[in-house]
Amino acid sequence: MIDFNKLFPKDLYHSYVVEGEPENTGAFLLKYLEERGEIVSQSPDVLSQVYESFTMDDSRQIKDWHSKLGVTQGKRVCIIATKFINREAEQTLLKIIEEPALNTHFFIIVPDVSTLLNTIISRTHVIKIRESINIDDEEIKKEVKIFLSSSPTLRINIISKIIKDKKDEENSGKLRFYSTLFVNELEMNFYEKFKKNKNDENIKFILNELQKSREFLSTQGASVKMILEHLALVI
Repeated sequence: MIDFNKLFPKDLYHSYVVEGEPENTGAFLLKYLEERGEIVSQSPDVLSQVYESFTMDDSRQIKDWHSKLGVTQGKRVCIIATKFINREAEQTLLKIIEEPALNTHFFIIVPDVSTLLNTIISRTHVIKIRESINIDDEEIKKEVKIFLSSSPTLRINIISKIIKDKKDEENSGKLRFYSTLFVNELEMNFYEKFKKNKNDENIKFILNELQKSREFLSTQGASVKMILEHLALVI
């Protein structure tokens, strides 16, 4: 069980990003806020939802909830627990966070804060509880190492395996989150090469492609398969 007493102050800040396993962390956080008397979980002033992938439609529902007056005199709390947030939805959340309603608190729970916009992170308090996240970093590092040493054909096969293992549907949060971590690991490898040779135009090109691919992964409807296959051919 997560000891939230050590993580949250007596007076809550208006917005938090919590790095943790979305479903379990969201449930523990809801229970914690109820036990310390901040909320009544079944109140209409509490919105707590777990999303596989947080979309623009989801952000509009949050915006609509946020625009309405509270039913009770207590705090209003919104808990968004998700594996992945696309950029359009994230921009909507950013606007809400920048102008929070009175006595309203937001908690955005994601497996890795590095996948969020810097503008979101800079406007929230970030709490990291990595030990609760079921992420195999070594698996990604090993897969990237094999990917980089393989021929384009074998790379396409690796991509097919990732899609098969992680995909529930094209907008699967699990698939997009894993793919983002995969791209991040690729970028780290090429950045190390860039530091040794900053005049290498090919490395600059690849780093630019990786940056664009990460942005595309955050775009609702963009094909993860096509993005990763593109990288398999240009790297």
